[in-house]
Amino acid sequence: MPFSYGQDNGADNNANSLVLAPDDLVIEQSIKGGYDLWIRKKPGIESVLIAESTKDPKGKSAVYALRSPEYNAVNGDEKRILNGKFIESKRKLYFLVDSTPEKYKKLGEAFHIFIPYVVVYGYPWSREGELQILDGTFLNLRTFSKLYADYSGYFFDNPYILRVTQEKILKNTPGRYMKEAVDTLTSIARSAGGNAVLSRGKDDMVNKIGNILDNTRGKILDLVLALDTTESMYDDMPALKKRIIPLLKNHTDKFLQYRVGLLFYKDYMDEYLVKPFPFSDKLSVIKRNIDSVHVSGGRDIPEAVFEALYASIHSYKWKAESRLIILIGDAPPHPRPRGEITPDMVYRDAEALGIKINTIILPQ
Repeated sequence: MPFSYGQDNGADNNANSLVLAPDDLVIEQSIKGGYDLWIRKKPGIESVLIAESTKDPKGKSAVYALRSPEYNAVNGDEKRILNGKFIESKRKLYFLVDSTPEKYKKLGEAFHIFIPYVVVYGYPWSREGELQILDGTFLNLRTFSKLYADYSGYFFDNPYILRVTQEKILKNTPGRYMKEAVDTLTSIARSAGGNAVLSRGKDDMVNKIGNILDNTRGKILDLVLALDTTESMYDDMPALKKRIIPLLKNHTDKFLQYRVGLLFYKDYMDEYLVKPFPFSDKLSVIKRNIDSVHVSGGRDIPEAVFEALYASIHSYKWKAESRLIILIGDAPPHPRPRGEITPDMVYRDAEALGIKINTIILPQ
């Protein structure tokens, strides 16, 4: 996951040793729900702080340091000096700062900063807000000649643009689930009258679908399978394509009638956000629809989960006694809505139409 290098903002000429080049940085998405940023420890750099990337041209508004909304083990105990004094830990201000470099195989000695997907800045008595860290986000890596981001020495602004990509996952790691995905997809299912299950991936994923169908009551079924079709699903999709027809044959005998709809989803700025296929009771049509899927895109780990669920509810004419959505994916929704769809809209409309939402959570 690369940074795009930006221009410096004209710090003191004596601070040339504080400049960071692209090969001084490594950033990786973390299953903990954010990014691990590693910054090479260079002579003259004693600490690094991440700040807002923009500056008021009139010089009247302060540029604030970015903070994590909650404690994390990487930077939660790091100290910071402001106006000659340490900021008291009891204030619980978890700045994205590091003064304690450690060994890192790709860079040698390096600073380590964990950047959550949502960061905050400012204070209630001045200007405050939050920022989602996504593909295309500007980040200002402010380097200091003194420990603890102490402004009594030299400092230098290194602005970068974050670029995020997903690579094909040729083999899932069993048991390596993203905590945020487990927490949010479990909460979604519980809030919508369904269940969340962990899958080991591939064939086990198909078995989990069968188990859900076996435990579904009623004689007539409408089912929508909402499938994450981003690059991280590269390893899982072939099994679903191969086994979906045997699955339906083996687990729908108890229903007098059933219809299956497929809905593919990706993320904002991808080939499509959601792509629904109508209900069908013809296996040949269902097979043709699933065979058309192509996994790609999904730059950052969170995906358009609530948008997919909302479309799963409203893109179909539900008629059956048993109404079921099964969402299958390995990533959580965005921590803040990027469009007009909210979780409450999904839960409200699912309940109004008698639709239960189940989730199958795949490993990263």
